[in-house]
Amino acid sequence: MQQNVCDLVSLSMKNTTILLIGVFLPAIAGCTNSFEKARDAAGRAPGWYDDRRVEIRGEGYPKLAAVPEIAPNALPGQTLPLSLERAEALVASFEDEPRAQPATMTAEDIRQFAHDARLVFAEGLPPGNFLTEDDVAAIHESFNVPRVTRGLRGQR
Repeated sequence: MQQNVCDLVSLSMKNTTILLIGVFLPAIAGCTNSFEKARDAAGRAPGWYDDRRVEIRGEGYPKLAAVPEIAPNALPGQTLPLSLERAEALVASFEDEPRAQPATMTAEDIRQFAHDARLVFAEGLPPGNFLTEDDVAAIHESFNVPRVTRGLRGQR
């Protein structure tokens, strides 16, 4: 009897081992395939992905203790005369532009210009073709269905 129990336990352990191997081997193969897919996807990532990854890691930022060096041709105060010359040249070119000159029209000239412009546009407009009061009343009457309007008025 004891031999039968041992055989039964041994058989049960063999079956369990076979079952576990049968489950874990496909799982490991699937994980390996998933890692390969993830590696391929990372390789095909857009250009901004690497920049974002570096930013998240905190790499590439200057150290707070690092003092930047100023280029000899960009020392403070040395570039100001060049900026002043450029600003003066821009102001001079603006003042030479005829469109930058102040308006010379008086208020009466502006009113006359507006009147002339209105006349030009008024000539090209067709005469108005609006509904008359009788047309509006006829439209209202066509929608006036007594059983509907009485029902609506009675609900108020």
